[in-house]
Amino acid sequence: MELLLLFLSFCFLTLSGLTFEPTVVVKEGDSAILPCSLNTNVNIESALFDWKKVEQHSNKEVFLYDKADVYSNGRPGQVEQFKGRVSHFPEELEHGNASIRIENTKVADSGNYTCEFPRIQPEKIFHIELIVGAAPEPVVSILDGKGLLECRVKGAFPKPTVEWWDSSNKTVPSDKKEISEREHRFYITLQTTVSNTGRYRCVTTQEEIHHQISTDTFVALNEQTVIVKEGDDAILSCSLKTRESIESKPFSWTKEGPAGQKKVFLYDTSNNDLTGQDKQFKGRVSNFPEGLKHGDASITIKNTKVTDTGKYICSFSHLQPKRNAEILLLVDALSGTGMIKATVLSVICGMIGFFVAV
Repeated sequence: MELLLLFLSFCFLTLSGLTFEPTVVVKEGDSAILPCSLNTNVNIESALFDWKKVEQHSNKEVFLYDKADVYSNGRPGQVEQFKGRVSHFPEELEHGNASIRIENTKVADSGNYTCEFPRIQPEKIFHIELIVGAAPEPVVSILDGKGLLECRVKGAFPKPTVEWWDSSNKTVPSDKKEISEREHRFYITLQTTVSNTGRYRCVTTQEEIHHQISTDTFVALNEQTVIVKEGDDAILSCSLKTRESIESKPFSWTKEGPAGQKKVFLYDTSNNDLTGQDKQFKGRVSNFPEGLKHGDASITIKNTKVTDTGKYICSFSHLQPKRNAEILLLVDALSGTGMIKATVLSVICGMIGFFVAV
C-alpha cells in the first residue's frame, strides 16, 4: 500500500486543455504516487506521455513513456535526480492511467510536476504539486539556571512555525530567533527566558502538511526539584544544617494543593495521635530512622503516581522562628503521541538535599 499521507485539495478544473490535480503530500523517505489519467478509459499502451518537474530555468525530465519505451529500458534524457526511483503502472495503461510512483522521496523532489500527452489534440497537460515533508523533532536545552531556554529545529521542510509554550499551551514570547536555509531545508534557533518553575514545550507547526511536533523540558527556578519516573520511589530530602539529633523533635511533611494542604507524613514522639494522613499517601511514605540522629527528616514516597506531582513542605515546629523547607516533586508519566507528539523527557532519578539553618 502506497504511503500517500494526505490530499490537501481535490480540485479538478479543465480549461483550454489544462487540468489541475490534487496536491500530494508525503513524508521524506516514503513513496509518492503522482496521479495522471485521461479519465476516458482509453487505452494508452501505444501513446506517449511525458512527466517533467517544473523548474525556474528549465524543466527536468522525470519519466517518459513512448509505446513501452521508458527511461528504465536505457532511453537517455532522464535527469540524475530521478534515475532508478521512478516507475509507472503497466497494468493500468489500458484504462488511460499514466500515473507514476517516485520511490524514497527527498525534500528536493518537492515542487510542481506536469504530465503531458503531446500527441493528443487538443494537447492534455496535467499539473500536480508534490510536497515532501521533513519534520525533525526539536531539540531543547536549558542554557543557564536563570530560565534561558533554547530550541533548535534542524532541517525542516516546509518552513515551520516555531514557538515556546508553557504548561497551559500559551505562547511564551521569544528573546532571539535565527533562521537559515540550506538545500531546501530550514534551520531555526529560538530562545526565550522564563521566570516561573514549570514544564515548557518547544512546538513546531507545518500547516502545509498538517503536522505538529514538540519537545518538553522542565524548568525549576528558586526551588529544589526531584524528578522521577511514574512507579519509581522518590526521596524528598530535608535536614537540619546543624546535624543535631531530632529523634525527640517533631517534624511534618505536607503537600500544597488547590483545596489546601494535604498531610503527607508526621513524626512526633510526644504525640500519640498521629491521625490525619491523607489517604493518597497511606502506606506509601516512610522516613529514615537512622538519619534522625543527624537531623535528617527526609522521606521516601513509594510507587509514585502522576498525582503526587507538586510542592512539598518539610516543617520543624520546634524551631523558633518556625522553619520550613520546600521541594518540588515531578512524576513523569512518559506519555505517548497525540495530535501534538510529546517527546519523552529524559528522567533524572535522584535526591536533592535540603538544609534548613537554625
